Amino acid sequence: MLFVPAIDPRRMLSVGLIALIGLLSAGSAVAHQNAAAKPVVAASAAPSSEPAEHPAASDEVARPPLQIDPKAALASHVHNKVVHFPLVLGIAGAILLLLSYRWPQLGPGARLLLVAAALTAWVAVRSGHAQEADLEGGGLDLWIKRHEDFGEWTAYALTTTALVALLKRARPVHWLFALVVLGLLSATGLLGGILAHPPL
Repeated sequence: MLFVPAIDPRRMLSVGLIALIGLLSAGSAVAHQNAAAKPVVAASAAPSSEPAEHPAASDEVARPPLQIDPKAALASHVHNKVVHFPLVLGIAGAILLLLSYRWPQLGPGARLLLVAAALTAWVAVRSGHAQEADLEGGGLDLWIKRHEDFGEWTAYALTTTALVALLKRARPVHWLFALVVLGLLSATGLLGGILAHPPL
């Protein structure tokens, strides 16, 4: 007799959401892998007095590995490091909030994710203001302003949605707040992507 295990829709949904969050995180990592970031480089050694060998035209020039100070790297470009938390947590929280209409047991997880997204969104806004000077004057001022405005609107929307999600009597309108959050997160992320990887 062949044994066929019963499929629990809640378990399948949980696995699917974990996979979605993993894909979103992996996509962010790949997108930033080729970014033209300014590494925090330690002071280089004095140049050698020996003449450098001239490689053939087809060979690549061998470069010594960068010496990166981990403490300095951790403290630099904080916005670029923090901004992924409200994006992933907010998207996952909004999706769970929508799905909680069908599966009410997802509601507590949605509220927890939205609260965490709101808190990290304000950290992202503060760190973004601190990092703004690094990008000003490079022809991206209009896009910086747009990203800043959308970032603040997103932080307010995440905070409001987290508070509304805690109110059971507001359940009939949870879907509306979740959709607004998803739209704002998408727009803010797109504008941030333009700043991080400006089109040539």
